Amino acid sequence: MFWLFAAALLAGGAAFVVLPLLRKASSGGAGRAAAMRTLYRQRLAELDEETRTGLLDLGEREEMEAELGQALLSEWGADADSGDRAPSAEAGATTKEQASSSGRSGFHAGRAGAAGWSWLAVVGVAAPLAAIGLYLHLGEPDAALLAQAPEVLRLDPGKDRVALDRWRTFLGERVQVRPEEAGSWFLLGHVYMAAADYAAAEAAFGRAHGLAGEDAGIDVYWLQARYLAAGGRLDETGRRLAEGILARLPNQATALEILGLDAYQRQDFPRAAALFNRALANPLEPLRRGVLQAAFDRARTQFGEGKPIIEVSVQAAQPPPNAAMLLLIARPPGGGMPYAVLRRPAAILPQTLRLDDAVSMSPARPLSGAETVEVVARISLAGTAAAHPGDWEWRSPSLALANASAPIALQAELRPPLTQSSANGD
Repeated sequence: MFWLFAAALLAGGAAFVVLPLLRKASSGGAGRAAAMRTLYRQRLAELDEETRTGLLDLGEREEMEAELGQALLSEWGADADSGDRAPSAEAGATTKEQASSSGRSGFHAGRAGAAGWSWLAVVGVAAPLAAIGLYLHLGEPDAALLAQAPEVLRLDPGKDRVALDRWRTFLGERVQVRPEEAGSWFLLGHVYMAAADYAAAEAAFGRAHGLAGEDAGIDVYWLQARYLAAGGRLDETGRRLAEGILARLPNQATALEILGLDAYQRQDFPRAAALFNRALANPLEPLRRGVLQAAFDRARTQFGEGKPIIEVSVQAAQPPPNAAMLLLIARPPGGGMPYAVLRRPAAILPQTLRLDDAVSMSPARPLSGAETVEVVARISLAGTAAAHPGDWEWRSPSLALANASAPIALQAELRPPLTQSSANGD
């Protein structure tokens, strides 16, 4: 596409030279003016097209339109000064010497005119060529290809090997020429990740981070590449990177999952369970949710034996809204600061969920430290922990935990609240 525009620029430059030459050969000021106006309108249309396609910005277009207008005014001014005047009677009588002098003057004038048109021809052809060269040096001749770059994120390593190889070559060459482009390094990192070249991916994402600064969209992939390149280990730099991501995005699933795995490897099971629990509050693909749930269950069994457990089978009378959040809360009867809270997307219902010390709000105030609790199941339409009008809610009776030797099983069915008209039987 770029070369089509380049050809159009070159043709326009040539036309800017050839058409005036043709107009010089025509006799009649009115025809010349009409031709000039036609050329002017044609060039304005070309400028509009170049602006629409992005070859020119608005400032450049206005500057070129002003130059065209000035050229048009100059041509009309020249016509007004030397236009089609009738010869005077006195000019008819000339001597031989005057004729000879006139002939020599005409010859030199002709040479000067030819030289002027030659220079105009050179400028008319050279200007578009110079513009093309400048664009190749400073512009984006690969812009059309780069516009397709987001497809890199969707390529399948098993099915799209040829496309991945093509992108690896293109992006590898591009970052050599333009090492300051964070976006190209970011996409190259994705290509390396798809090829399971985690060390190269870590380096590419690291370059993108260095150029773009703190950006969670880049840092999440950099963290993942660092973790995989190190064989599933997280160093201090990686931990700081993950904590920085969570400082900006507290529920970012990948950072929570990697920190949870790191905590599990260090046998910090309460922290691992808490991190996995937070990660599970995100909308996840079923396979990933299953793996993460299994990791959460393994972590919670390492420190939860002999402690109270409340298992709640939750279902909804009708499908809840897509963005709704399910909250399962164990709190003092009648209200107060919760002992334990579990958050999950309401879309997972029906589901059996567990409240225990693994989902306690604070290690200093675990669920096992409570004597009596009530359980609240709520579908929050706003997706927040605070109650709002319109939320779906269910409450249990008071439950004694002090002497509970077996899990307490509950059945909770959530329904939309009755409207005032429904309550009145209307």
